[in-house]
Amino acid sequence: MGVSVIRKKSRTALGKSNLPGVDYTLNPYTGCMHGCVYCYARLYCPQEVGERWGAVVIVKENIAEILAKEIRKKRKGRVMVSTITDAYQPVERNERLTRKVLEMLLNSGFRVSIQTKSDLVLRDLDLLTQSKLADVGFTITTLDEKLAKEIEPNATPPQRRVKALERLSSEGVKTWIFLGPIIPELDESEIKEIIEIARFTSSMLYYDIYRVKSFMKTGIEGILAEKARKMNWKTITTKIREICHRRGVKVASAFWY
Repeated sequence: MGVSVIRKKSRTALGKSNLPGVDYTLNPYTGCMHGCVYCYARLYCPQEVGERWGAVVIVKENIAEILAKEIRKKRKGRVMVSTITDAYQPVERNERLTRKVLEMLLNSGFRVSIQTKSDLVLRDLDLLTQSKLADVGFTITTLDEKLAKEIEPNATPPQRRVKALERLSSEGVKTWIFLGPIIPELDESEIKEIIEIARFTSSMLYYDIYRVKSFMKTGIEGILAEKARKMNWKTITTKIREICHRRGVKVASAFWY
């Protein structure tokens, strides 16, 4: 199935954030080609995107121009790129909107936190290493390539994410891992392996439980939702924190509010 790319003008670039420690959000695109089955972002997108999640992406073609005006007026703060899309999804390779806004933000003294599943972020290593204002987090829900293909069908395979994380860390970029959502019945040995990756790369680990949403009714997302309802999440998250503390890895719940 092909992906429909729609080009639109945006009225704003920086959005107000409700995330702890984050002042602004910036999403160069609406929708995401990765098509992750558990992604809640579809609930905050236009119907044409949400109902065909992974198959429709809106390119905010003027976002750099809008941002140029906003950063002259906004107070400096931390910007999350991105919250309801992946700024380094495949369409970014040619559009280069993320690179444009990243360079603008860093040059203007804004702190930038990037969350992605794509090793395309390495393309912008020059910008990331020139500034101490940027950090990069990789979402890693599993290291099982087969499972990843089922639940994150068009995302960069997990092992490539790990290699990209290691590269960024070795270049002095601050890194972190988002273990979320925690896939129901994720093997403890795999959790330990992900935590070990965090330790090796000096990355903080953030986690979040598998939150059941209204669209999770059929297919693998329905199966995972049913399992998630039966999970003892307190026991699982306590175990994650215990392992992290033993391994000397900083750990926090991604959504504590």
